[in-house]
Amino acid sequence: MISTNDTISVILLLEECYKDQSEYIAVIDRIFSSIDAPYEILVIANGTGNFFRSRLSEIQGISRRIRAFEFGNRTTQAVSLKAILKEVEGDTLFICGSYQQITDDSIRKVAYALEDSCDVVSPWRRKRVDPPFNRFQSRVFNWLMRFFVGAELHDFSCTVKVVRRAVLEETELYGNMFRFLPVLAADKGFRVKEVPVQHLQERGKTGFYSLSDYVTRLIDIFTLFFNTHFTRKPLRFFSAIGVGFLSLGILSLLVLFIERFFFSIPIGNRPFLFLSLLLTILGVLVSSAGLLGEIIAFTNGRQKKGYTIEKTI
Repeated sequence: MISTNDTISVILLLEECYKDQSEYIAVIDRIFSSIDAPYEILVIANGTGNFFRSRLSEIQGISRRIRAFEFGNRTTQAVSLKAILKEVEGDTLFICGSYQQITDDSIRKVAYALEDSCDVVSPWRRKRVDPPFNRFQSRVFNWLMRFFVGAELHDFSCTVKVVRRAVLEETELYGNMFRFLPVLAADKGFRVKEVPVQHLQERGKTGFYSLSDYVTRLIDIFTLFFNTHFTRKPLRFFSAIGVGFLSLGILSLLVLFIERFFFSIPIGNRPFLFLSLLLTILGVLVSSAGLLGEIIAFTNGRQKKGYTIEKTI
């Protein structure tokens, strides 16, 4: 339960332009005015400056609790959120995106779900209202996340998150990976809670996305897999790949050696020889990259705390 003495800092990260954003901000203000706790609303225009400024007077007229900020050039979500931490007053942060994804009651439910037993609340839109093919793509993406990263969450795409301020201060976000904050926070030792909510709407692309979008999502999965499993021990990751290439290369060279010296088969002009040498060299290089990463992790890792400690009195 939210403490009535703690200020809730509502952060609206606006990265897309919608004509009804003023009404959206008014809805957020109305919802939190019904919660028995002090609150503030920080509206961040990230790359939507001209559109945002055209509605600035209308937005500021909604409530005296609203403060507006603008990034002149579009930046990443990680930079936006880290920068706005200097402006927030509360220790409870309610963060949402450019439009309202879940219903009013679900917003209240998520806000009240942050208890002493958890540090991050992530919504789970169980009954999606977007097109069937979009739901299918989302299910595949969420399944891949659970399979490779080991996260137990079911909905990584929802833009709404409720976190304690310490989570953002101590968790390292990269690029536009805010949606994966619960995974990164859990890896840091923070407690994550998933709450079923009612989906309101979904905007943006429908059907097939561009090839770059699918590649980006696969890269995000790989990045999370590496960051949550091998950040402090990269040698294990790279050495496993390097040893695989090296083993194939050595085995291929052994086959060529047997053919040349026991069966007098010429090998000088065979592509298999060059492939064997390539695999061997590649194995050595990949293993060396892992060793270099291990040295960097050992040198810099001592300056970074990879855990959280809860004190019980």
